[in-house]
Parts: sequence; C-alpha cells; structure tokens
Amino acid sequence: MSINDEESKLFAELKKNYPNTVPDGVVDENEYLNAPCRIVYILKEVNNVPSGFDLRDFINKGARPQTWDNVTRWTEAILSGKQSIPWEEVKDVNEERRRNILKKIAAVNLKKTPGGHTSDIREIIKAAKDFKDIVQKQLDLYKPDYIILCGTERAYIDAFYEGKAVNWVHTERGIDYFKDNGVAIISFCHPEARIKDNYMFYALLDAINEIKAKEREGKI
Repeated sequence: MSINDEESKLFAELKKNYPNTVPDGVVDENEYLNAPCRIVYILKEVNNVPSGFDLRDFINKGARPQTWDNVTRWTEAILSGKQSIPWEEVKDVNEERRRNILKKIAAVNLKKTPGGHTSDIREIIKAAKDFKDIVQKQLDLYKPDYIILCGTERAYIDAFYEGKAVNWVHTERGIDYFKDNGVAIISFCHPEARIKDNYMFYALLDAINEIKAKEREGKI
C-alpha cells in the first residue's frame, strides 16, 4: 500500500473523533521517495483555514511565501548536497520554485486541528500528546533521514521522549540535534521567526553539513 493510501486511512480514522482534522504529510509521494534524502518538517498547526483544507494540497499548489519561502530555501540547500550556496542563488523564491521544491518534503503538524491566528504553546504541547500516535505512525511511514523541529522542540520532546534521556549534541555553531535510530532530529526555529532569512538559511545548512560529515566519519 502506498504512503498516500496509508495516510488516507490514518486521517479517515482520526476524523471519526476530530471531524475538523487537517490532513498533512507527504506532499508528493514519488518526489519524496526519490529525493536525495527524506526531510520531514515538524510544525505546530494550521491557522484560520476553511473546512476541507488539506495541507498537502496547499503546499503542492505553491503554498504561501510567509512560511514556505524559507522552507523552500532550506530544502533546496539540503537536497543539493552543497557545502555552501551564495545567498543570491536562493534569495528570490516564487510560486513555481516553491511548487517544484516542496513536492520533495513531508510537513507534519503536531496539532491536527486548526488553531487561531497565534499558536498557544500550551495547546500545542497538549495536542502533541493527544495526537502522538498518529504522528508516530506518519513518521514510521515516511522513514525520514532528517526531522526538523520548526519551533516545536519542547512539544515534540515532551510527547515523544517523556521520561527518556535525550542526548543532545551541539554543532559548532550551536544548533542542537540528536540521532534516534539513524534519524537526525534537529531543533530549529519556525520559518517565520523574527530572524533574518539568510541567518536561518546558513545556520541550518551549516548544521546539516556538519551532521553529514560526522555521519560519514562514523562519529554519530
């Protein structure tokens, strides 16, 4: 059974108890499976969306620049395998570029029902525990190489590692990550964080390159 079929089963079951569930996950199964590496972005929730909204379809159609321009830049850099990329090559992002690049990712919200204009961290932490089982089933389906926690570190760790020791490692530039069953789980900021886009871009690219180097050397 395909990832898309499995996702459909998961969300159909979830909607029995949460009718306003917003499906998320792999944007384009073929593109995701054939990408140089598999990247899952863990986000909080969708805000102010109409009934029947599907995050996968939204992203597949180009999404919106406010959140997804940065995710596009990050994804393009990670998949390129390059050590460094001039900012001028990634600075300008349009809808076509978003569509082409974001087909290769999975985007998973911890809270599967819509929120308001501003996320309440207490609600996200509770929701991460409430929806833990479905998120875990999604991750098991996706078999990612990298899980990037987009401002969701606290909620994710509280839900998935409650009572367990997490051996965080710091990159040379201070980005936190750990490995779990071969998956690099990276604590990073939300794409709309009030940080310059280029600062976020190079911080994540440097972190990924350092992780890859340590993996090649057998150090992690």
